[in-house]
Amino acid sequence: MTNVLHLDDDALFLHRCSISFKTSPHVAHINYSTANSAEEFKSKLASQQPQGVLLDLSFGGKALKGLEVLREIREQGYQGSVMVMSALSTSDIILECMRAGANDFLSKGVDESELTFRVSRLLQSVNPQLPVRGTTRNLPAHITGRAMRDIQQRLARVLNSSVRSLLVSGESGSGKEMVADTLRSLLPAGSPFISINCAALAASLIEGEIFGHEKGAFTGATHSKIGLYEAADGGWFFLDEVARLSLPAQASLLRALENGEVRPVGGTRSKKVHVKVIAATNESLDRMVESGEFRADLLSRLRGYEIALPPLRARSHLERQEIVEALLDRLNASVPVDSSDFRITNSCMAVLCGLPWDQGNIRELWQTILAMSVDASDGVLSLESLPPRLLQKKKAESQSTEAVQQINETPLCPAPEILPEGLNSILNPAFPLNFENLVDSLFEHLLDSLQRIAGEEFPSQRLVAQMFSMTRHEATQRMARTGKSHQ
Repeated sequence: MTNVLHLDDDALFLHRCSISFKTSPHVAHINYSTANSAEEFKSKLASQQPQGVLLDLSFGGKALKGLEVLREIREQGYQGSVMVMSALSTSDIILECMRAGANDFLSKGVDESELTFRVSRLLQSVNPQLPVRGTTRNLPAHITGRAMRDIQQRLARVLNSSVRSLLVSGESGSGKEMVADTLRSLLPAGSPFISINCAALAASLIEGEIFGHEKGAFTGATHSKIGLYEAADGGWFFLDEVARLSLPAQASLLRALENGEVRPVGGTRSKKVHVKVIAATNESLDRMVESGEFRADLLSRLRGYEIALPPLRARSHLERQEIVEALLDRLNASVPVDSSDFRITNSCMAVLCGLPWDQGNIRELWQTILAMSVDASDGVLSLESLPPRLLQKKKAESQSTEAVQQINETPLCPAPEILPEGLNSILNPAFPLNFENLVDSLFEHLLDSLQRIAGEEFPSQRLVAQMFSMTRHEATQRMARTGKSHQ
């Protein structure tokens, strides 16, 4: 077993990490322990002699206490892997941690499954003899569905190509950061992956943050500073909310993409770097080009390969149900070990999957599930725990549907009596159509026919999946919805 020691004064975060290290398949070979003070950490470091260490940068009321601990253990001869974690992730802090002896830096706020994977990859890169589960990983539990699984496969192809830039577009909350995290997880061990949120910094500061600056380049520039782009040399640089880049920063980014060169603000010399770029936006860059807010030549460069994420409302009912179930698993993984798991009623699941989620997509759905868990009676998420505004929204949609159905009083054609009742709606539909229900009706009818032919022991989940060209999970879900028993 490999020992990993984690220093952090946030008891809740340590608890969540402990659960993740117990359940994640990536770290089955790791014995995870924690410390909430520098004194406890040093004592366990001496007794356990861990191969890996996780250090919170800020704890005990001091912003850079973790950096002091890092320097101290390196001076005392600790040779293991060190990952520093912090909500502060400026280029200065990252570089200072690396100079002090950190092997990796991770921004706080990532999912615990991402943390366990990064720890496993870090230990594997330092000691290749440690076991590792394959060269890639599954998507984190809170993001699932066909769309994201397809994107994971596309990202693997991107990494094996000569593409140097990737543009990810989609509405807020649709999973753009998840795409970046998935790409990072597919990179070879030790490959740099640096990120910045372009909307988090003032336009006057962002160019210096990305490309660095020379001493005296502007008021307050008391020393030279390397930029995040240069820090990503040999790896990938993630620009979130790239639409918020100032025009001067856009010009510098274009030069870096075209020539592979960076020049600090106020500098006269350029430096060659090898960096690939992934950019994300929830705005239409084409419209911004038309209005003069974004450079057309830069947009062309960023579109080395493009991924457009579908909003939650555009995904199938089955995929939305998968996402709700995965988010429920994530919720259960975050509760204390001795607590009962949360469950969801069928009626509540139907409502959650039927809402458009046009304000925040998966992020909004997750926040809703969290809010429902507060009022859930006996751990059951039901319509009673659904926020009133969503119930009102669903009621308004139902009334609108009923009004449309009243208009459609004349049948398009008579429904043959020989068809099952569920199939009558196919030949005599009411608008708007519910295609999922139609598919379920056809599935049930064909399944009945096959069962009559094959006998009582048919069908099994495996055979149904093969005959209908679907996964076993989809077959199970479809059979459960139509009320068919399965083996």
